[in-house]
Amino acid sequence: TLAIIDGFLTCVGDTYYVLPMEVVSECIDVPPECAQSPQPGVGYFNLRGEVLPFFDLARLHGLQPPPAGRRSLVVARDGQTRIGLIVDKLHGEYQTVIKPLSSLFRHLRAIAGSTILGSGEVALVVDVPALVHYAIESTRPAGHVRVQPEI
Repeated sequence: TLAIIDGFLTCVGDTYYVLPMEVVSECIDVPPECAQSPQPGVGYFNLRGEVLPFFDLARLHGLQPPPAGRRSLVVARDGQTRIGLIVDKLHGEYQTVIKPLSSLFRHLRAIAGSTILGSGEVALVVDVPALVHYAIESTRPAGHVRVQPEI
């Protein structure tokens, strides 16, 4: 099954990622407090008075972030929840044909599928709802117990 979406193409190291365009709120320079997070690559930052969780896509997929250089933060949303994703480069809008991943790649977190770029390289399509869930869970303070409501 194939699907076509309007996407936003980003790059982390040599890996390309596509975010569905409807989930991208804005792109900004990485705020200084992201570099000062106690746990490298994950934490919270203040975006004009709103505290949002963030994480570095490089660290999420076991890649080393570049030692220096300008990086960007993409603010993505799933409903009312917003998160920041740190990426190396922004490439802009990209119409994307999504192809599902084989079961060999099921271990990748928050990836909905893949696409082939015009250059022949493969880009991974980000599953933003899964990413939002993962970001919230990974930035929750240790010892915080989540209470399930009774139905």
